[in-house]
Amino acid sequence: MKNQIEISVIMPIYNVKEYLEKSISSVINQSFDRYELILVDDGSTDGSSDFIDRYKGFPKIKVIHKKNAGSGASRNTGLEEAKERYVYFMDPDDWLDGEMLRDNYELLIRYSPDFLIFGWFDHAFGRSVPKVFEDDVIESKKEFLEKFPTLFKKDVLYNVWNKLYKRSFLIENKLEFGHEKNGQDYLFNIRVYNKTNSVVINSRRYYHYIVKRPSSATANFHYQIFNLYKKEQIELINLMYKNDIHAPDIVSNRWYFILNNCWLRSRTRDKVLLKKRNKYIQDIIEEYKKYNYIDIKNLSNFKSRIKYLFFFRMGLFKYDFRNLH
Repeated sequence: MKNQIEISVIMPIYNVKEYLEKSISSVINQSFDRYELILVDDGSTDGSSDFIDRYKGFPKIKVIHKKNAGSGASRNTGLEEAKERYVYFMDPDDWLDGEMLRDNYELLIRYSPDFLIFGWFDHAFGRSVPKVFEDDVIESKKEFLEKFPTLFKKDVLYNVWNKLYKRSFLIENKLEFGHEKNGQDYLFNIRVYNKTNSVVINSRRYYHYIVKRPSSATANFHYQIFNLYKKEQIELINLMYKNDIHAPDIVSNRWYFILNNCWLRSRTRDKVLLKKRNKYIQDIIEEYKKYNYIDIKNLSNFKSRIKYLFFFRMGLFKYDFRNLH
């Protein structure tokens, strides 16, 4: 069974035509050949659909077209189609480097974890920044929960594109993606962590992540974004409470990230629209004050404490016009 397929690479695609050739090529140019690539087009309107049709007939590639329903639904479609031992959810505007599939497959076969984490580079503002963490093999649920705060603070738990999952683990635990506009990765992983018993961590970097592509869902503003973030946060808090994970700094830091990110995404040059969005941020701040979402002493960064107290709580954010010209 030398050429038996072992890894299903699932790529949800929506209006990313200019990135697809580099992304897809980075998979098919891997020397490891025991994979299949499942391209799931989510009703693209920019020519992405026609572009991936070029790969129809390739022996290791499956092309699926569906009506637009979001990346979560596309990943679920890919997971239903996948029949292999491991699954990997890759974003279509990023790319792989080195022998990601081969190296990590060897670790998966050696340890057979529920999932594996590997390293990556963040690309933003013309810079490439390597993500730094340590190799590890976690062999029990108790050990994973003990190490959860450290792993969370190293930012390795949020995304799906830095992980390979054992397919049987996902299927047996009925783990699939939701249909939210944002945060499907995080919510999916929180549910994964509730079931996790073993993890392998490979610090070697293979993935290149484009931070906040201008047209991406994570870069755009919409008025539901706070509620989506809050849903993620509630899932995180429930996970920590259920498993007796005491890390109040994680909770406060995440609440701060949510507020600051909502504000950053709400800025606009339109003065009329800015007034409406300022009201939106002010309403969020009032909710923070009412329910004491942030405990100042638990904010890890001193600048975050100052910004929350003076910039947000005192309303100075309304008069900040930096980077608007």
